[in-house]
Amino acid sequence: MSHLRFGKSPITSPYLVTKSDFVSCSQKSYVHHYNLVAGLKRGGTFLLNTNWSDEKLGRKLPSYMKKYIAENEINVYTVNAVKIAGDLGLGGRFNMVMQAAFFKLADIIPIDDAVKYLKDAVEKSYGKKGPQIVEMNCGAIDQGIAALHKVDTSSWDINAKGEKEKAGVQDVPEFISDIQQVMNRQEGEVLPVSKFVAQADGTFPVGGAAYEKRGTAIKVPQWDESKCIGCNQCSFVCPHAAIRPIVTTPEERANAPEGFKSIPLKISKGKYDVTIAVSTHDCLGCGNCAQVCPKQALSMVTFDDAAKARQK
Repeated sequence: MSHLRFGKSPITSPYLVTKSDFVSCSQKSYVHHYNLVAGLKRGGTFLLNTNWSDEKLGRKLPSYMKKYIAENEINVYTVNAVKIAGDLGLGGRFNMVMQAAFFKLADIIPIDDAVKYLKDAVEKSYGKKGPQIVEMNCGAIDQGIAALHKVDTSSWDINAKGEKEKAGVQDVPEFISDIQQVMNRQEGEVLPVSKFVAQADGTFPVGGAAYEKRGTAIKVPQWDESKCIGCNQCSFVCPHAAIRPIVTTPEERANAPEGFKSIPLKISKGKYDVTIAVSTHDCLGCGNCAQVCPKQALSMVTFDDAAKARQK
């Protein structure tokens, strides 16, 4: 999370921004984890990188965000920076799209000047890598401005709960709900000292990572068992332990959910099977596993497509 101030006079404020004119979010999953519009001034601007339609965005956003947006007349914009970057050949590097969108909406300097400065910076940063790289990044700047979409929030039911809210509150330990989740929302400063009495010795309960499934990856690996040779290199290179080989017995496979995939574990001589299990909510989408796989048994698919595949 970055905080940025602009002004014509020297800025001496040593603290974070608490009242902002503009908020931008590059990961749509963050709408479920943070109060992104908290402190946004009346008439301010909120930009979200997403492929959701206006109607779907209204269903996804939690009710407290929709109420704040309506009551404070917030201007909501979306841009599908991921698609733009992918179409241009930039992969997951969509920061230039978001920068261009920021300068268009923030109106800090004339947009023509901003585009010129951005493209000059691209030439300086990537000129040695060839004209194609420069052209792709300049295209990201142009499309980041052209693809901006102002969301029509008038049809939203601001009292309707978002999809995550409808799913209900998790039955979690008191420490997780009262301390860890508050801190993860970056609201730790509101916690009174009394909340930490049980942790007066400085220790925290273990196992908290099980309640921190952020789901921030744009693309996640999908396993094709027909190509897999069970080498486990994918698990070895994963920096976040989000992909693991799971050995199963015949009894476990018989009781497994419909659609459970596995292949014979060769070294067990038919005694066991192995499954390459991907925790998509822990994955950060680096793609190391797909790159190292010698048989291309892993392919990177969008997070939403992976979720749909699991539901099937």
